[in-house]
Amino acid sequence: MKDLFLSEWRRFRRHTFIATLIHALSLLFLSRVTNVLHLGYEDQGMMLVVYMLLGLTLAVVQIGSYRKPSQWLWLIHRPLAPTRIFAALALSALSMLAVAVLAPLSVFVLATDIFTTQVVDSRHYVALVYAMAFTMMAWLAGTLACVSRHKATVMVLIAPVLLAMHLASAWALLLPAFVCLGWLAWIAMQGFRADREAPIARPSVLLLSALPLQLGFFLLVFQLSKVTFEVADLVKTSYPGKTVLTTDPDAEAQMRSMSQDFVIKGLAGSRDPRAAAWRQQLPLLDVAEVMPDIERFPVRHQISNLSARWWDEKRNVEWTFSHDRMMFHGRDPKTGVDRGWWGTAGAGTTQSFAQIPTFGMTANTLYAIDDTTQRQHALVRLPPGERFVGRPVRALNRTLVLTNKRVLAYRSDWRTSSPDSPPLLDWQLATASDNEQPVTVSVVELLDGWLVSLFYYPGPEFDGFERLVAPWQQVVYVGADGETKVVGERRDLGGVQIVLGGSIAVPKTSWWLSPLLYTLGRWPGSVLDKGLTQPPKLAPLPEVRVFYPVAAALMLLSLALGYWWLRGAPISAARRHLWLASCAALSLPAFLSLMCLEPRAPRR
Repeated sequence: MKDLFLSEWRRFRRHTFIATLIHALSLLFLSRVTNVLHLGYEDQGMMLVVYMLLGLTLAVVQIGSYRKPSQWLWLIHRPLAPTRIFAALALSALSMLAVAVLAPLSVFVLATDIFTTQVVDSRHYVALVYAMAFTMMAWLAGTLACVSRHKATVMVLIAPVLLAMHLASAWALLLPAFVCLGWLAWIAMQGFRADREAPIARPSVLLLSALPLQLGFFLLVFQLSKVTFEVADLVKTSYPGKTVLTTDPDAEAQMRSMSQDFVIKGLAGSRDPRAAAWRQQLPLLDVAEVMPDIERFPVRHQISNLSARWWDEKRNVEWTFSHDRMMFHGRDPKTGVDRGWWGTAGAGTTQSFAQIPTFGMTANTLYAIDDTTQRQHALVRLPPGERFVGRPVRALNRTLVLTNKRVLAYRSDWRTSSPDSPPLLDWQLATASDNEQPVTVSVVELLDGWLVSLFYYPGPEFDGFERLVAPWQQVVYVGADGETKVVGERRDLGGVQIVLGGSIAVPKTSWWLSPLLYTLGRWPGSVLDKGLTQPPKLAPLPEVRVFYPVAAALMLLSLALGYWWLRGAPISAARRHLWLASCAALSLPAFLSLMCLEPRAPRR
């Protein structure tokens, strides 16, 4: 085992040192132009993809060189157990990837922590382990593809991405990351056997190998179907919707007209005697809109960065939030000079925030800042259990605020001149439910009150895992005394086009492809705290009736294809029944995994 480990190291040591040098120089270059540790999650995600590609490439070159039958027999028939052969190759890959990926990252983070004034938290050190774990998972997926009978088994890499790659606490993600790492290591180790073309013998290994493969095919087939629908929708002669550009000279008038028309349609079936007069007045009135434009708030020790750094150009101070201290740290971006801390009371204070702020607010507290004195104070505090879902909108001489439970309208307190005085609540309106968020709230001021249109539609969570709720509209009249009355309502607005929803021809969820895999893929997001303003609800049964016959048809098709594939195969009855039950329960992804893991009977 030691000799095999050393021979693999000697075979790739030159490439390892070259990759290490390139990686170190790249980090040095990036550190000169940006703050690498506080890049957004999209940029840091691309860095993780590069590391995973490096691990995948190493597996293809290292293990792929043994794919020839003669080379494989030479490797597997060493005086070592297959598990020890795998362990030697895996340890050699781990050492090479540690030198090329982990070592430069560790030196970079440690040097930044010791020699600069940039914020380095404990989560950054945990992220090094996280990045290394995913790099090794990519190597294991590539190894499994090289030793399996079908190269498509590389799709197992999608399973840890789905189960362990979330914008949650770095500490909370360690457990699912290590579970996925051990999972892939176990099934890759079982792939080291003399006859690579032979089916997997042990049922437990077969189940553990099939499930991540089915999750991978599940997302792949859904994305392909989604792209197909989008292309078909694009080439249609009558493409729905109209694009309004901000450069159009009458763009503002068009958007205002669309909002007015939408409120008018909501009053179309109203039985209120004032509805006709309101419909006549609406084209002449201004409409203010507030939307849930905050998808999530940062959580403490988040694996990557959601909120951007705050740069005070007037004083040339860059404020970066420290998750360990729960305060903003200031530094001069040009000279690197320390400029102190920013607590809940403003610059120079050291009171820690209870939650991580973004957009000048936390999940339940809205702050105001005096630009001259740099003092900060709370304007609005929400009660426990209530959180903001959108940024405040200043319109119609009011400050409109949207939470997960209410629409709030505040007015300035003219009785005091103090800038620290909180605004006064003018009126409030409870939304229909905590589970359904109003995507669009339109507010119109009348002479004797207000008209509020609430358009309910589920917001996006993760591509393919949106909760489906039929969109509907409700128009509420708010009197001058604060009393509310529903004066209009429209249900099942299936043809309504909004920016977040896209085209009606595109499937918004992957439930129809495999209900059980959909539930499994959605489960981690409902357990982990990701700071979502609309936390995902684990609802295994959608409210879209057409999905049920589609799902049943695909299950029957998968069962028929599975029976055809296994017909005449020399396998036991129990194994055949297990595969057929999997095809019936998990639909097409199970059949695709069957094609990869189970050979067909030879043709006569």
